[in-house]
Amino acid sequence: MDELFVQAIVDQREELAKYIPDSQWVKRDAEHLVNLHTPLAQVITGVRRSGKSTVAHRVLKNQKYAYINFDDERLAALSADKLNDLLEAVYRVYGTFDYLFLDEIQNIEHWHLFVNRLLRSGLSIFITGSNSKLLSGELASHLTGRYTDIELFPFSFSEYLIYSRIDIKNKTTKNRGLMTKAFDTYLIQGGFPEIAKGENPQSYLVNLFNSIVTRDIFYRYVVQHTKVFRDIALYLAANFGHEISYNRIKNLFEIGSENTVKNYVSYLEEAYLILTLQKFSFKKQENLRFRKVYLVDTGFASVLAPHFSPNNGFLLENIVYLALMRQRKRYNFELYYYKQHYEVDFVVVKLGTVVELIQVSNDLNNPKTLNREIRALQESGKELHCDKLTVITQVTPPNEKIPTSIRIINIIDWLLEDYQL
Repeated sequence: MDELFVQAIVDQREELAKYIPDSQWVKRDAEHLVNLHTPLAQVITGVRRSGKSTVAHRVLKNQKYAYINFDDERLAALSADKLNDLLEAVYRVYGTFDYLFLDEIQNIEHWHLFVNRLLRSGLSIFITGSNSKLLSGELASHLTGRYTDIELFPFSFSEYLIYSRIDIKNKTTKNRGLMTKAFDTYLIQGGFPEIAKGENPQSYLVNLFNSIVTRDIFYRYVVQHTKVFRDIALYLAANFGHEISYNRIKNLFEIGSENTVKNYVSYLEEAYLILTLQKFSFKKQENLRFRKVYLVDTGFASVLAPHFSPNNGFLLENIVYLALMRQRKRYNFELYYYKQHYEVDFVVVKLGTVVELIQVSNDLNNPKTLNREIRALQESGKELHCDKLTVITQVTPPNEKIPTSIRIINIIDWLLEDYQL
């Protein structure tokens, strides 16, 4: 057996022993999706540094488990036929165990065959990966019905407050002021745990962006024009909250094929740098053709968008989008935007029925802005047969200006309430 494997596992185990004490870890909302008493593999996916490994370590802390981190240069060139030797090294270091945690396993080709064999042997498996297509296509077919997929994003606002030791249930004036101050920071710096701990947002996010592009995209895919790819990534980051056109990007960056642009955008999506939202339409072709782009974390806006403005209303929209994405699996709904005679930021669809329309606006004290948002919701509500109409804002207008058919709610209150369909 390769002694290098043993040394790698020993070193990783020692690093694990130095992990942050559990008292400092924030319980993540996604943890309720984890089931320790299931024969299914628990697969946690999400952007790098969002806390996937921490969630797995947290839920396994009282269990007898072994750990392999494939994001280790000693295991980087590992071939599938060596996975059994690696497993032997794990047993040599840990002895017997009930759970095996495989961290960033997407680096290994044909990993699914290895996992399938372990599941058949009765071992409980935890997997993390920084690729949204980790379980797509052929890989999913090999694990059909044998996994639970859990998607993790950077801190939600409630998780950010808990980490900052701010009581989310305290309604005093002082606490409300602390929440508002925290939100102003969260809006600009985002929710990556390391930034919440005190890392410099500028340098941290630039390094993270470069690491994701290099390790999760260039390493995985054959990208011939790396500079053009980076330029497109920055272009999309600068245009978050907007509808994108593959053809326009093709012409703007003088790329020969629209399919190349689609591939580049899909690589960024798979690495969780950007997320896209489909247009709601009863025509399937229109659903697939049009989409808006968002950032996986608003902190990236300040370091990747050259004309970024802290007062940009699209930041609020991005925050709301991420909050809805965190909730969609829990409440089993689909999310779209709507653009016909009027544009509506978010359309919530459950079992084929539109159940809520949501607009996001920075400040509704301007009568023109208020009238525009209300009109868009009312007219679109008629077209889509939906009477649950919501506006989320930072600055709310006087109540007498608001129709009773529309709910207007402050962004902080909306983020901290239990989402109800």
